Amino acid sequence: MFEQRLKILLAMMGFALAILVVRLIDMQIVHAHMYEEQADRALLLRPKTLPTVRGSILDRTGKLLVSDEPCWDIKVDYGILSGDKDYHDAMVKRLKHNNAYGRKLSIEDVERQFNNDVDRMWEQLATFFDGGTDELHARAREICDRIEAIREDVAKRRGFSAPVREERMSHAIVEGLTDQEQVDARSVLSPYPWVEVEDSTKRVYRGGAPLAHILGQVVPVTAEHLQSDIFAEDRLRSLLGTDRIGGSGIEYSMEAQLRGSRGEFHGNRAGEVLTSSPPVPGEDVRLTIRSDLQSRLYEMFGEQIAPLPYSLSGSIVVLDPRNRDCLAMVSYPSYDPQTFREHYNVLRDDTRRNPLAFRAVSRQYAPGSIVKPLVCLAGLITGKITTATTFTCEGALFPSQPDRWRCWAAAGTSMRKQHGPLVAWEAIKYSCNIFMYNTGQLLGADTLTNFFDMFGLGKESGTGLREEVPGINPTPNFMESIGHPLTPGSPRQFAIGQAEVAVTPIQAANLMASYATGEYRHVSLVRTDAESPVWELPGSPTYWQVIRRGMFGVVNDTDGTAYTQARIPIDTGYVLIGKTGSAETVPAPTAYAIPYEDTDGSERTALIYANTMSDAIDFLLYDHPDATFDPRSIEVAERWPSEAAEHGRKHSHAWFVAYMQKADANGQPLWNQVPHVAFSVMVEYGGSGGRVSGAIAQKVADVLLDVLGPDLDPDYVAVVDDVDHVADSGAGVGP
Repeated sequence: MFEQRLKILLAMMGFALAILVVRLIDMQIVHAHMYEEQADRALLLRPKTLPTVRGSILDRTGKLLVSDEPCWDIKVDYGILSGDKDYHDAMVKRLKHNNAYGRKLSIEDVERQFNNDVDRMWEQLATFFDGGTDELHARAREICDRIEAIREDVAKRRGFSAPVREERMSHAIVEGLTDQEQVDARSVLSPYPWVEVEDSTKRVYRGGAPLAHILGQVVPVTAEHLQSDIFAEDRLRSLLGTDRIGGSGIEYSMEAQLRGSRGEFHGNRAGEVLTSSPPVPGEDVRLTIRSDLQSRLYEMFGEQIAPLPYSLSGSIVVLDPRNRDCLAMVSYPSYDPQTFREHYNVLRDDTRRNPLAFRAVSRQYAPGSIVKPLVCLAGLITGKITTATTFTCEGALFPSQPDRWRCWAAAGTSMRKQHGPLVAWEAIKYSCNIFMYNTGQLLGADTLTNFFDMFGLGKESGTGLREEVPGINPTPNFMESIGHPLTPGSPRQFAIGQAEVAVTPIQAANLMASYATGEYRHVSLVRTDAESPVWELPGSPTYWQVIRRGMFGVVNDTDGTAYTQARIPIDTGYVLIGKTGSAETVPAPTAYAIPYEDTDGSERTALIYANTMSDAIDFLLYDHPDATFDPRSIEVAERWPSEAAEHGRKHSHAWFVAYMQKADANGQPLWNQVPHVAFSVMVEYGGSGGRVSGAIAQKVADVLLDVLGPDLDPDYVAVVDDVDHVADSGAGVGP
């Protein structure tokens, strides 16, 4: 019996041994390769990404304006920033397991010590940050709000809620440390395993205030950015919640070129790198802008408007008419891009000066008289008038009604109250409203707005900037859409650049470039090898010469509207061909009074600095999210200008548009030579276009000749002995 049991036991053991041998043969011989791969995978570490570098932005001459520069950031785990309970409990257990506070402490004591350390961490972080602990906590809340919005957006798309990767990451709470600061930070913050000091990059803007609007800013990634990411399918180029993305200016419009691609490497626990792909930096972007010209014009503009009673702001745009490269695009005032984040609230609340406004492309104004050459050209091309057509200005379109449809001369301060009989070029020279009323009436709104469209009014200029607005071309369809059908008087108003017509400073400069060349092109802000499309504008050389002769007379005939202010010396070798314009406007709101009821039932009134009622409401609800109020009770509390205009007139913005035409020794234009520069000057609440903007235009011409040289060459490089003043390198713009 015993032997039988022993045999059974031995048989079972033999059978098990046989199975084991077969299994070993399978693992070591038959499927050896598969199991080797599985073992290797077990030793692999998770793929590690390598950060990329955003492309740089350079000016026309190659001067570096924006770049990523190395720095150090202090990062804190998201669980600390958000106060997540699960993270909190897990960290306490980890600290207890690692005996971080000693072996004998209870879990409750460890938790108490951990909480104290978190409080101490915030105090120590503040020593590396200018804003103090309150602002650090505010920054943490911003990060958490952004990540929570990302989580909610992802949950909507997935159909269920789950943590997103950004919740497992650490986030930069203090940025831009120097090498010495990071050494100090590592020493002070080393006791906290939830804090890291990591190498990073910061975006450095060297153009200062003159270039701030053009260059723009990078901003933290939001849920909306992730949703609309053009590289969402590219694992190494797609956005992460910890990234920054272009938010305005060139940083936004050239995001696809500036954004680089992260690198990646796979390693194992033995420290071996198995596969790797290096990061690919973003492409550099070279602008058409001359930073030295931009800086000079910005400073000059500020000096020129300082003595004016109501003018705090405006714009200058300079184009090359031959290809529409934008050489300068000044929006005044501006801000320091390096301190934009810290000073944002102050900048936002400065509603009189509005330094955040990118006026050159985002503000639209009635063009006033700068469209009068176009009106005359349209009349000539359509045959509604001829070069010999005469209209007589008696101060008003209907002499029996002298207070309606007046010419500006009748309301002026000079002795001359009417222009008398005029032909087209004279009407342009004197900027006669009566001639334009008649021509506009003959053309009709439909034809006139068709010509506006040919010259780019009512459409974006082509810069690609997100801030750009198209202006307003008041076509019959547009007027119907806003509930203001055309009237018999509409084309008269359009013909003097009033009523609904609106243009941006960049459109005004492009209009002048079209006057100079007889072509319409899009404006270029980035240098490329591609040739921009050209639209040949209609009209015989004779007709074009009529409007150019008129604009020559504006500046160079002794009785022109800008002769005294804008004429440049003959020895420069150029004459200004230009047009003045004064666009009537009203004082703009700068603050609103909003009565509201607070959560405790008390009634209060908030003074909110904003330029629109909708902005004022947004700002109120941001500060008092539970406030209740009646929108009908909101009133404008402050306006600018706060006083009436001089001589009982209405306030007006001051325009001057011009191009520089090569001239002979006698100051006569050499019409066969294509101009190299055209520009617009807009002074908000400047009043007279000739007196105010014309004088600034004269200064613009001086700066252009000084920076671009006697040939007005956009790529001119001056050779000077003083190493501190390299003209074409943009040395005028501080580092």
